[in-house]
Amino acid sequence: MKFVKITILGVLLALTVSLAQYMASPRLSGIGLPFFRVGIFRSFTPDGSQRLIRLFIQMMNDDLTFVKKKDKFVAEIDYEIFISNAQKKTVYNHREKKVIETTRFEETNSRDIKQTFITEIKLPAGSYDAVISVEDRYTSKKINRKIHFVVNSLKEQKFLLSDVMMFSHYTQDSLGRLIDFEPNLNNNFGQGEKYIYFYFVTLVSDTSDTLHLQYTIRDANGVLAQLNRYVLVDAPAYNEHFVRLNRRQFDQSRYRLEVEGRYQGRRLTSRKIFSFFWTEVPESPRDLELALKQMRYIMDADSIDWALKQPYEEKLAYFKRFWKRMDPNPDTQKNELMDEYFRRVNYANENFSTMAQDGWETDRGRIFIKFGEPDDIERHPFEPGTMPYEVWRYYDLRKVFLFIDRTGFGDYYLDPNYIDEEYN
Repeated sequence: MKFVKITILGVLLALTVSLAQYMASPRLSGIGLPFFRVGIFRSFTPDGSQRLIRLFIQMMNDDLTFVKKKDKFVAEIDYEIFISNAQKKTVYNHREKKVIETTRFEETNSRDIKQTFITEIKLPAGSYDAVISVEDRYTSKKINRKIHFVVNSLKEQKFLLSDVMMFSHYTQDSLGRLIDFEPNLNNNFGQGEKYIYFYFVTLVSDTSDTLHLQYTIRDANGVLAQLNRYVLVDAPAYNEHFVRLNRRQFDQSRYRLEVEGRYQGRRLTSRKIFSFFWTEVPESPRDLELALKQMRYIMDADSIDWALKQPYEEKLAYFKRFWKRMDPNPDTQKNELMDEYFRRVNYANENFSTMAQDGWETDRGRIFIKFGEPDDIERHPFEPGTMPYEVWRYYDLRKVFLFIDRTGFGDYYLDPNYIDEEYN
């Protein structure tokens, strides 16, 4: 897969916490490299004698190279894990080869099918750095990732609580018991999923005593969205907890989950951030309407007005047709132009929002979305006798923009003398 550099009246950039936030695929994903995600889940052995680390490596089929062998398509990777302690001494090293096979060609380019590899490691308390390398055996291309994590002490063994792991896809046995699940390492869920789930583990020293558990979920503003409590008594000492959440109860983009356990006067907590940002297409009517409105810098207003008046299905079809037509590399599932455009929208929302407007609607947001990140920003926030102002320069495009904050509240407006710069 070939990397395509693109321009939307310039060049482009990412992030925010509002409805219709777009989560673009990582820049290294979808361009022919063995891109992968890494997750660390800190738990303990069932007897509580040792800390147990589960290290997850997860890859999309689209980021693997498949070769046809007889009636199958085969991908092969090597991954290696190096873990060093605070003294830079290597305490763990593991190398493994994985073979992925499918008989269906369309699955080789899928961004929905994930391969998840799990390594269990026992480590003492301490601070660690892990370096993970994944190499595609057919292209010899390699990607390295480095993560830092801390393993807490097991001195207090009366009550232990693991990390929280989010997931949505799982398998059950013939009795309906959950026996395996695919972790969600980016903690982002599609809008269309009916339920999402999370998992954690507890261990108590005396099963006749009561373990009090509760989980709270708050939105990005700290508003309580959900609170549930339950107790365990005469249950197994080592307990795996699977909790189901109804997707319909969440209408914001980002939430904070906190699991709290209380046992024999000891209180432990684990936390996780999860989100519902859209990726390929907006999945809720509100997200779709806002995404269409945000496209006004790349398409004409009449077309947007027409699309907004259509039923949801027609709006969605229109959105897909537009971006399919604009896709600079239609041979890949990833739409590089859409990624870049909504990265700019999200960046504008995060950096230029005011009390009255979302960032993408402001003058600075509009210029950023159209032309990308300036080559130079000259800021003058506190100068006697003048209002705060900023000068943005785009050297390659030969454009200069002057923004003035006439109110003193961060509402920067494009100076009228520079409006022609936008359209020339």
